[in-house]
Amino acid sequence: MTDSTNAIPLPIDAMLDDIRQQLAQHPNLLLTAEPGAGKTTRVPLALMDADWLDGQQILLLEPRRLAARNAALFMARQLGEAVGERVGYRIRLEQKSSARTRILVITEGILTRMLQTDPELTGVGLILFDEFHERHLQSDLALALAHQSQQLLRPDLRLLVMSATLDTDSLSAALDAPALHCPGRGFPVVTHYRPARNSNERLAEQLSRVLREALNEPIPTGSPGHVLMFLPGTGDIRRLQELLTEQQQQGQLPAQLAILPLHGQLDDSAQKAALAPAPEGVRKVLLATNIAESSLTLDGVALVIDSGLERRMEFSPASGLSELQTRNISQASATQREGRAGRQCPGLCYRLWSEGEHSRRPAHISPEIAQQDLSSLLLELLTWGAAADELLWLTPPPAPALAQASDLLQQLGISDGQQLTDHGRQCAAAGLEPRWAHALLLSGRYGMGRAASELVALIQDGPRNPGHQDDLDQRLHYARQQGFWRSRIQPLAQRWADALNLPPRDSSPLQPALIAALAFPDRIARLRAPSGSGNSRYQLANGSGAELGQDSRLNDSPWLAIAEMTGGNPNRIRLAVALDDQQLAQLQEWQPHLFREVLDIRWLDNGTLLTEQQQRLGKLVWKARKLASPQPEQWLSIWKNWMADNPQQALECLDWQDSSRQLQARMVLVYEYLQGFPTDSQQHMQFSKWPDCRNEALAQRLYAVLEPWLDKVRNQRDLARLDWFDILKQQLDWEQQQLLDQLAPLTIKVPSGSRITLDYCQEAPVLAVKLQEMFGSTRHPTILDGRLPVLVHLLSPARRPVQITRDLPGFWSNSYAEVRKDLRGRYPKHPWPEDPTGAEATALTSNALARQKQSGQ
Repeated sequence: MTDSTNAIPLPIDAMLDDIRQQLAQHPNLLLTAEPGAGKTTRVPLALMDADWLDGQQILLLEPRRLAARNAALFMARQLGEAVGERVGYRIRLEQKSSARTRILVITEGILTRMLQTDPELTGVGLILFDEFHERHLQSDLALALAHQSQQLLRPDLRLLVMSATLDTDSLSAALDAPALHCPGRGFPVVTHYRPARNSNERLAEQLSRVLREALNEPIPTGSPGHVLMFLPGTGDIRRLQELLTEQQQQGQLPAQLAILPLHGQLDDSAQKAALAPAPEGVRKVLLATNIAESSLTLDGVALVIDSGLERRMEFSPASGLSELQTRNISQASATQREGRAGRQCPGLCYRLWSEGEHSRRPAHISPEIAQQDLSSLLLELLTWGAAADELLWLTPPPAPALAQASDLLQQLGISDGQQLTDHGRQCAAAGLEPRWAHALLLSGRYGMGRAASELVALIQDGPRNPGHQDDLDQRLHYARQQGFWRSRIQPLAQRWADALNLPPRDSSPLQPALIAALAFPDRIARLRAPSGSGNSRYQLANGSGAELGQDSRLNDSPWLAIAEMTGGNPNRIRLAVALDDQQLAQLQEWQPHLFREVLDIRWLDNGTLLTEQQQRLGKLVWKARKLASPQPEQWLSIWKNWMADNPQQALECLDWQDSSRQLQARMVLVYEYLQGFPTDSQQHMQFSKWPDCRNEALAQRLYAVLEPWLDKVRNQRDLARLDWFDILKQQLDWEQQQLLDQLAPLTIKVPSGSRITLDYCQEAPVLAVKLQEMFGSTRHPTILDGRLPVLVHLLSPARRPVQITRDLPGFWSNSYAEVRKDLRGRYPKHPWPEDPTGAEATALTSNALARQKQSGQ
């Protein structure tokens, strides 16, 4: 193997020869290993000197920075070396490696950047994708790019996908890779289910109750008995830590407990404190997010208390917003968490849900690619030069999310819909979300690029201040007072500024509102309802609404630039900054395409026309100026703009008498009839010239239809006075009018000789006719060249419906006899022959019919 011969035996050790052999014979391999098997640190060391590697480097991909750093430190200790020699790591803002480094542990985004910089990955012989079952968006993307590099450029490059639980059949087939499975370490874990006592028991209270129960269990021999508690988010961790500390001070919990948080937003010192060995006699209680679910080695954990919850962002392509949702973890994640208690000794796991509910949970984690904003992924694909359907995906990116991402990149000028623009290629160099890269490039042109980079670094990577969390100005002011500014914010900002070639010095003071507005012009917001009626409600430039928190110091600000918000009911503004008129004017100067001049026309309740010249930002009115009475030559422009903005309202203003409704229905019926013929038929050629008069289509082209009659129309009352029936009819030329009368006639002549008007405004064309007028008819009446039977409403002499039929001959044969009995009793003066098909059709009574015949003689 390597220098790690003194390491404690682990289950994976027995598999290492098989792994070497499979990779010698196959370019790709899948390895599933249960928790505690030791795959993360044992496998890279075992493969470092493989002949097929030929001295090239191994990349170990870890989903989290904390896990990457600790995996490298552990492997370096196994070799008896300092990290940075044969084992190194490279994570965001931190790198420890050298020319000697053979195993480089990296995070997901780092691998993507390496591939984009050097698609051949020169000097790399093997990539290990660890914890692939977590299905992070970046790991799916990295595998897709690495696989295409292997297929097109580097057939000698090997890929090893490692996970605890995964749909290996699908991925094995896609990668054409064999699969190996390794069991975990065999320490038993006893699992208990402890659901909430009732619906009123809060999560923190439930966790503290179960913790007190768990602390009464005996500690396994040789173990410090540390406790690992899984919570969904940092807010839950803070609340539980406060509660447990209070209970400890009140003597409800032992004084020898060290209650420590563990999550990705902690600084290095806090993370190291959580992972460091505890003093003798002290039990640690680690309050963790799913960062502790895998990869990290947490020594001494014998108890796991699992809330069964996680927080994930779910993206809606329709709204362009992500909503932070708390949801149940999968069965696979529960197994991972449970396994943390059995890595070094027998353990206990307490699940805060019922055993019955556990069986109903999903088997596997839902992949991020199916739930997140894909604009960053699409930017990477455009940079790589491949369409999504050209790459290998375990879960393909959803088409609606890709379409939304494409629209966004075009709006920002990053792509033209097919490839990156020059601006887009510059944005891609930063390895940053497209919106922020776009904003930083523009801010550099306007003299504030360096300070803007620090602001974005703070938003992306900085901690939140305890108060006024949604106020970007306040967060910036707070952050500049803290020690992490120089060590954490400035290095990240410097990296982005260098990647984007921003000017070395700023010539203008930072304006956070403008930076946020450049990144999110669609989320610039105007106050719609002040906080006096509750939370301040805003309308966004994209037309949607959002609210501030009740205690926000931004409440009642007339304008906001929003940097963070989450979807929901209502949408919530999480981070924003006040925006003033001067800054909006500056934004208009820098980004004029975001604004448009609109002539707005509204009719007041009294019928008065109100005309305004407006400057709009998306759906928002920024400035408005009332205009004097329009000149005659302006009216067509006024009507055109108004009908474009209010198509349905304009359509409803017209004189929709029954004759107009009937004509429209006839025209639509013929349109749909002609549409159904083959494209090479004469009927389809007629369809191609036939106007679409369905409401939606008519509303969209209404101005073009009405334009010849609008020269003297000055208000909506004038619109209603137009001869809409005649205008609608003139949409058809003479030949089309003849065809309309042929296919959808206004009337049908019935056997009595009467011409009966059809009603086309029903679900099907209706012929309402007295039953006696249909005597003698042996065929059902039809339209559309005999292809569509009309719906016949057979009426009594008093014109009340007695039967509705689409099959008149069938009615005569089956139902007429019963109807005749009833009608003979109610209308004895009318003829009711036994054989209606042989009888004379008439609208007269028997006596009147007799008198008519007598007078005819």
